[in-house]
Amino acid sequence: MYYKVVFSAALLVLTGCSSVPPPAQTEEAVAQSGETNPSQPTKKEQLSAGKSVTITTSQGEINVAPAVVSVANAPVDNPASAPQYYDPWEGFNRSVFAFNNAAYEYVLIPVSDGYKAVVPQPVRSSVGNFFANLREPLNLLNNLFSGEVSDAGSNLGRFLINSTVGLLGLFDPATSWFEIEPKRRSIGDTLATYGVGSGPYLVLPLLGQSDVRGGFSVLTEGFIHPVNHVADAPQNYQLRAFDGVDDFSEQSETYQNLYKNADDPYLYFRNQYLQGQARDLMYEDNSDR
Repeated sequence: MYYKVVFSAALLVLTGCSSVPPPAQTEEAVAQSGETNPSQPTKKEQLSAGKSVTITTSQGEINVAPAVVSVANAPVDNPASAPQYYDPWEGFNRSVFAFNNAAYEYVLIPVSDGYKAVVPQPVRSSVGNFFANLREPLNLLNNLFSGEVSDAGSNLGRFLINSTVGLLGLFDPATSWFEIEPKRRSIGDTLATYGVGSGPYLVLPLLGQSDVRGGFSVLTEGFIHPVNHVADAPQNYQLRAFDGVDDFSEQSETYQNLYKNADDPYLYFRNQYLQGQARDLMYEDNSDR
């Protein structure tokens, strides 16, 4: 049992994509400066002054804005003066953040780059669809426990359609043909519906940035994920590792750009995570009205 716990935790580095802001959050990213007029402020300086800049990626140009973590009644006209988030475990978090970045730089990024070079985009999309479909039973249970019966029905419908018509989830006809949108829900989301607070910001070794509630969710789901019921060890670990590589491969370029061009990468990624959580909470509050 101890071997399984240690080995599972090691492999979950490949599912630690929570340490990378999801695509919805990358619109607030900072890009590498490049050639500029010496008399003009650099993009970093513009960002520090609360101005928007532009990031150039292989997907094109994206307008971005500075990340500022504010609290109720905080001044918003001057982002630099906004109150700072209280980070009680900052020393520990910074050490783990540096360790995780080294693991990405020397292991995960080279592996994911090789994966993208060998596997065509359509195949990678099918791989992502397969693992998303495999997770649907977990989404269903969390939605049921959260009282989201309608969303649980969507999970069931998606799983049945994509597992059959979609050839074991390799394709997503539930979305493209039947317009049944994904309704992902984690254990952390379920706990939040019962009033369990998020707790302080926390960077987990190998697993990435989170908070206390999210860290518990990630670790727990690592043991009860449906992949553990369709494959025995070590095949289930290999499947999770493959899933992590596929997931991270789509975000590795963005992660590298953000890390290299942030004045303080730890603060930047922390603020992006916290703002993402705040936006999600605001969206849920508005949708409940």
